[in-house]
Amino acid sequence: MNLSAVLIFCIIACVLILILKQYQKAYGMLLSIVVCVAVLLLLLPQAERILQTAEHIYLQTGLDNSYFILLCKAIGISYLTQLGTDICKDCGESAIGTAVELCGRMVLVLLALPLFLTLSEMILELL
Repeated sequence: MNLSAVLIFCIIACVLILILKQYQKAYGMLLSIVVCVAVLLLLLPQAERILQTAEHIYLQTGLDNSYFILLCKAIGISYLTQLGTDICKDCGESAIGTAVELCGRMVLVLLALPLFLTLSEMILELL
C-alpha cells in the first residue's frame, strides 16, 4: 500500500464529494461511505501483517492467547466505532454518531468483563 496514493485518492474523493453535495447531498454522503469502505479494504493486507507480527511477539511472552485475541478485538471495535461515528457526524447526524460511540463503548465493556472477572478472582485468592 502506498500512502501517497491513498492520500491522493482521498483528496480527489473529497473534492468530488464537495461538488456532489452542492447538487445531490445524498450522493455525496454515499460516495463518502464508499470511499471509507474502499480505504478499509486497502488497509486489510497491512492490518494482517501487523496482526501476524504482534501475535509473534505476543507468543514469545508465554501468556494465554485469549488475552491477545481480546486485545485485537478491542482495537478493531475501537477503529470501527470511530469510523461509524465520524460517518454519522459527517452526514449531519451527530446524535446517531453519539449513539454509535456509546454502543462501541458498551461492546468494549462487555468484551472486557471476563478479564475483570479473572482479575477479581486473582485478587480474592491473594487476600
